[in-house]
Amino acid sequence: MSITTAQPHPLIGASVAGLDLSKPLSAQTAAALKALLDERQVLVFRGQQLDQEAFLEFSRTFGEPEVYALRGYGGVPDGKTAIAAPLPLVQRLTNLGPDGQPMGPCPQMDRMSIAENWHSDSSYRAVPSYVTMLYGVEIPSVGGDTHFTSLHAAYDALTDGEKTAFEDYKVVHNWEFQRKRAPGVEPITDEERKSVPAVVHKLVQTHPQTGRKLLFLSSGAEYILGLPYAEGRALIVRLIEASTRPEAVYTHKWQPGDVVLWDNRATLHRAGDFDYRSPTLRRLLHRIVIAGDDGAYAQEFAPEQRPEAA
Repeated sequence: MSITTAQPHPLIGASVAGLDLSKPLSAQTAAALKALLDERQVLVFRGQQLDQEAFLEFSRTFGEPEVYALRGYGGVPDGKTAIAAPLPLVQRLTNLGPDGQPMGPCPQMDRMSIAENWHSDSSYRAVPSYVTMLYGVEIPSVGGDTHFTSLHAAYDALTDGEKTAFEDYKVVHNWEFQRKRAPGVEPITDEERKSVPAVVHKLVQTHPQTGRKLLFLSSGAEYILGLPYAEGRALIVRLIEASTRPEAVYTHKWQPGDVVLWDNRATLHRAGDFDYRSPTLRRLLHRIVIAGDDGAYAQEFAPEQRPEAA
């Protein structure tokens, strides 16, 4: 089978044609996809037909899938969350309830606003996730795009002086802070706060496969150690705004059967506008996350005391 690739954006992404992901991949093809992901950070496959088992099997091309149990993401079925998936490793991002119909306004849909901010999945953990992949099952007629930007390109756009100055900066990433930035999301629980404490990651990272430098940013990046809180916040906001300027962003317009996957260690992404509270629009994506490597970006836990949020 002949594989062809194209670049949907100059800075990020590769569209891959000629593969049926429901069938086993050769070792050569798997290696080629991993190398292409390192180079382009986002891979797109159109026209796939995958049940959850086939999607899960394909995901293992890139490593070991994570069980994701935090509230609101349908990680482990508990009989209560309407977006839990039949397979614990395959999550459901959807506005559809247990009856298969749109849920309309409800707390589950309010949580979806978290994904509308630019973020890297699980940057708030000591070992961030490696790959996230989505499979488009039902795609709405209006909205629901996904946006991506390259953190390699964000670093490359810095001045030489900034590259030198930022080399030793350490950033505190905080799940509680990330949730607070999303409107309508209920406060974090004490149990969640203990299970996901804030962590520290270097601002300038070196990609473990390619050796290329990048800025490791996310909506969970709260402040910078050693800087006044307000100064660190302002710098983080400025860098995210610069890295997500319109000309640096690839927007993926979903079609049923699309598989899109990306390297969380080298990208930011966000969910585009979609009315999750709509009584008629339908959206269902299957989601798998591949665990990160302990040797990549792992840092220490954040100090208990943070600078005053002046």
